[in-house]
Amino acid sequence: QGQPTVYALGPFKDKYAYLDDPIIALVHQHERLVVTNVARERKLNISAGRPYPGSLAAVPLRHENQYYGVLWFGYEQPRLFSETDIRFLTTLASQAALAASNNHLFRSAEVGRQRLEAILDSTPDPVLVTDQFNRLLLANPAAWQVLGAAVGTGAGKPIDKVVIQKPLVDILLVSSPDKVSAEVVVPNGQVYLATASPVVADGELVGRVCILRDVTHFKELDTMKTEFVNTVSHDLRSPLTLMRGYATMLEMVGSLNEQQQGYVKKIISGVESMARLVNNLLDLGRIDVGVGLKLQMVPLVDIIEQVTNTLQMSATQKNIQLDVDFPRNTMPLIEADQALLQQAMYNLVENAIKYTPQNGRVSARLKVLGDSVLFEVQDTGIGIAPSDLPRLFEKFYRGSQREAREQKGTGLGLAIVKSITEKHGGKVWVESELGKGSTFYLQVPLQQPKDNRG
Repeated sequence: QGQPTVYALGPFKDKYAYLDDPIIALVHQHERLVVTNVARERKLNISAGRPYPGSLAAVPLRHENQYYGVLWFGYEQPRLFSETDIRFLTTLASQAALAASNNHLFRSAEVGRQRLEAILDSTPDPVLVTDQFNRLLLANPAAWQVLGAAVGTGAGKPIDKVVIQKPLVDILLVSSPDKVSAEVVVPNGQVYLATASPVVADGELVGRVCILRDVTHFKELDTMKTEFVNTVSHDLRSPLTLMRGYATMLEMVGSLNEQQQGYVKKIISGVESMARLVNNLLDLGRIDVGVGLKLQMVPLVDIIEQVTNTLQMSATQKNIQLDVDFPRNTMPLIEADQALLQQAMYNLVENAIKYTPQNGRVSARLKVLGDSVLFEVQDTGIGIAPSDLPRLFEKFYRGSQREAREQKGTGLGLAIVKSITEKHGGKVWVESELGKGSTFYLQVPLQQPKDNRG
């Protein structure tokens, strides 16, 4: 491709340069070319009057099936070439091909490095690259500006000696081959979402690439939205209470006919639904900002029994068998906000009863797993579509199935469960099979970390 590069030595190198192309063509055809008397070799197509050597030998420059060119020697006099001469020439060609290969690889790597450097320099998002020993390999200028000058001069140093933001250090030091994310607040107050992706070679983790995206604006919008919802929710409480009161008092004013009674019931039902939505919004707002997290040592038995006893009537009305399974005598105390944790468990059991058809079954189980407790709620309900699972714990999200949308609800119950669980340093997840039912899992530590204690 392009003009070939020629390296030549000897007093007659310019005089014999015209032979390069025909020799290359012949070596391509015959793998090697040995001519003991050039004057008799017609394949070279030497024009009359042009100078030529007495003899020549040529071999290809090839390394690992990659062709780099031809090495040839010309001699003034005709001569016979022994196998030793050819082996020597082949050895020289092999070494030259290896050198050419290394040079090609170096140039490719250098071009790749320059291209990567240009891309990273022009990328507005901070980018960090670490190796398998958790040392900083690379940081682009955006990372220097956001994370501090130490990052710009920290190549080769341990990442925890260069970066001061603990959430960022934590995700870069994770040993698992999974992508991990964390919110990082930088010195100027901006909030970034840092995502560290593993770099794997031959099945082994050899480093991580971390990209930070500025989410400050989205966090501000989310705060404004939360404040707006909380304000509206507070302002709605009084008129809703007033409406329900007057609707209830209508029968005291005078007797109502059947149609009027139906209207009143619809008014009260609508007001109560709106009141539940308002209360859920306020609860979620308080949980999100950490208000009302009153930690104490609580018997797990009390929490689960209170939840199941309260919901037993709802289960009975649908002829649903509500089973409870836990080792009563060995259940430990848990450090938690009893009201909130009880609400999270209540929401899961209530949700299971709501989406389980008549004559179904709901099972609630408690298990102690080392230093944490696992609460499971299994039902024989309608199940959840795979496409709905990733968004199930989002605020206001309702499943896409017709049966799910027919059920009354605010779309906040599971979001509240998730917030309460995470406030307690735990996690919540679900397994489900469409048409067969679901199992929700809520796992929280028995002892809260120090930074969770007020």
